[in-house]
Amino acid sequence: MQRRDFLKYSVALGVASALPLWSRAVFAAERPTLPIPDLLTTDARNRIQLTIGAGQSTFGEKTATTWGYNGNLLGPAVKLQRGKAVTVDIYNQLTEETTLHWHGLEVPGEVDGGPQGIIPPGGKRSVTLNVDQPAATCWFHPHQHGKTGRQVAMGLAGLVVIEDDEILKLMLPKQWGIDDVPVIVQDKKFNADGQIDYQLDVMTAAVGWFGDTLLTNGAIYPQHAAPRGWLRLRLLNGCNARSLNFATSDNRPLYVIASDGGLLPEPVKVSELPVLMGERFEVLVEVNDNKPFDLVTLPVSQMGMAIAPFDKPHPVMRIQPIAISASGALPDTLSSLLRYLRWKG
Repeated sequence: MQRRDFLKYSVALGVASALPLWSRAVFAAERPTLPIPDLLTTDARNRIQLTIGAGQSTFGEKTATTWGYNGNLLGPAVKLQRGKAVTVDIYNQLTEETTLHWHGLEVPGEVDGGPQGIIPPGGKRSVTLNVDQPAATCWFHPHQHGKTGRQVAMGLAGLVVIEDDEILKLMLPKQWGIDDVPVIVQDKKFNADGQIDYQLDVMTAAVGWFGDTLLTNGAIYPQHAAPRGWLRLRLLNGCNARSLNFATSDNRPLYVIASDGGLLPEPVKVSELPVLMGERFEVLVEVNDNKPFDLVTLPVSQMGMAIAPFDKPHPVMRIQPIAISASGALPDTLSSLLRYLRWKG
């Protein structure tokens, strides 16, 4: 058993033992557990495999056709190390063309996976990524010409976690899926049959495609059992057109530690955090008082974005503290300008 799996089982056991009997039943039945994507690392040949295919996912009481990487919906988080090359073998099992774009990676155009990097149905494409940029949270998704929005809406998206020597020296939360938690937020629209309803008309062409159901890692209002201490959230706005504005339901602050380009010089304390489509931020939130709270998105006053249920604070996920202590900390300083000068130079 790997250490990460052991920790997950320990946390699950902690949930069962730390809550009273009546709370355990509510915690289990009230809402789904936050799905955690696998953290995918290279094999002995420094290769990673991603298979794009269709599957089935359940949302509420209905089951929909969805697309995913190495699964039914969304995909794994690909872990990369600065200074190490990795080859990614991408297999397309869909019945239509697609591409795989590395959003945020500093890589040449021939491997970036733009509209020119077509993978035909039943086809394969291999790209070698030479990672030379500071630690950051990036993501990957299709960039098929004329079909990017629909293919992402069907479920194709995954995170990229870049690490470097500097970030590994910091005492940030690092237990994947426990106190270092990916949070992929997307809105979806479903038709009467429960299928994802991606239709473009004059209005959606003008302002974008908005859904009326919010998914977090592919689940509706899930819950996460968080150890006491500092909780690290890797936020991705994976919506087609909706801006998000993250906050907490009890007004506890968020401490922003990283944005698209990587670590900030020092943490920034905020009460709310606007995040546009495709943007990533990493925040720390303190979980020490044993009080459950929600991560929410606040109303955004732009055309099409304040229609119910998004006309008031909308829950993204419930965070339930448990009687296990985390080991991460909030550093006073995170990075230096010299780090970026070395990168750019």
